[in-house]
Amino acid sequence: MGDRFDLPKGLTAADEGRHAPPAGATGIFGDTLWVSMVDPEANVFGVLHWHLTNQGFGRHECYFVIDGVQQSYALRAPLDPEPDAGPWTDGTLTYEVVDPFEHIRITMDGPRYGFELDFTARFAAFDYHDSVRGDPLAVAFPFHAGHYEQAMNCTGTFEIRGGPAKGERREINCWSHRDHTWSDRFAEEPEWQLGDGNLPGHFWPSIQLPDRHINVFGFYFQAEMGAANEEASIGGFESTEKGSRPILNAAAEILDTPEDNVRDAQAFRYEITLPDGEIIHVRSTRKHGQIKLWLRGENELENRMDCYEAFVDWEVEETGETGTGVAEYSVFPPLPQWLV
Repeated sequence: MGDRFDLPKGLTAADEGRHAPPAGATGIFGDTLWVSMVDPEANVFGVLHWHLTNQGFGRHECYFVIDGVQQSYALRAPLDPEPDAGPWTDGTLTYEVVDPFEHIRITMDGPRYGFELDFTARFAAFDYHDSVRGDPLAVAFPFHAGHYEQAMNCTGTFEIRGGPAKGERREINCWSHRDHTWSDRFAEEPEWQLGDGNLPGHFWPSIQLPDRHINVFGFYFQAEMGAANEEASIGGFESTEKGSRPILNAAAEILDTPEDNVRDAQAFRYEITLPDGEIIHVRSTRKHGQIKLWLRGENELENRMDCYEAFVDWEVEETGETGTGVAEYSVFPPLPQWLV
């Protein structure tokens, strides 16, 4: 393992692999992997996602917006229930840990596009157990066991194999963000019948800036702008060359919702208290596109969560810093619940 950055004390190289469920956990348990690729110069924006379960299957997914057009891929494929260190593949999309916490390689050979992307550590990883009030994800799932995040660099080639730009090979060189969670997410059965609604759930931006990387997790109903709740479930960090430290507080708002449709939010703003107590405000200045993740328990036809990923440009209001990233947010209840 490389030694450019120190690991948080709660993590080891083995945490790059799959994890066994904690004692007492029943039903579906698994590792989820999330990696972004946001490259305005190439006009390609994407999220790559895996759900590697202990139930004999894994879900392999990638979602891209290419020249403004969404092109997504997902497949449920057999997977040994026992934990392993990878690589993980469905034969088309592959995730490989080359050097723990230093280098990840993701490749795809699909009919509409293909790519070879290397993700290398930009800054040190952050263990969400070290968040200011502990891991906020633990409030959502009974056997949530771990979660870490890391700022990355992404380089490689992306080949477009369909559409108006068919045959083009674009060089990718951008900032990235990744996370890894092991949890019993979606193990519990949902309510028999869900109501209608458009209630914002959590917010989770990755804010990629020239000299630092900021991540925030919170819930809209707990964190209103200008009145940060000191008891809210808050997670996240600021990373620089000096290391990664927990933010102290955060609040969020959705600025632009066409026809009051929060599911198609156009702009986002956050109030973030940094580790040294400084308060900044980060606003999205452009939205390049948006996708929704494929989130399921064991039933492929039941939508368990509406979680949106908006690809955006950022600006820090106080300093003028600009960057790129993803504004993730959820809306409840999931609509539609049933896909048939």
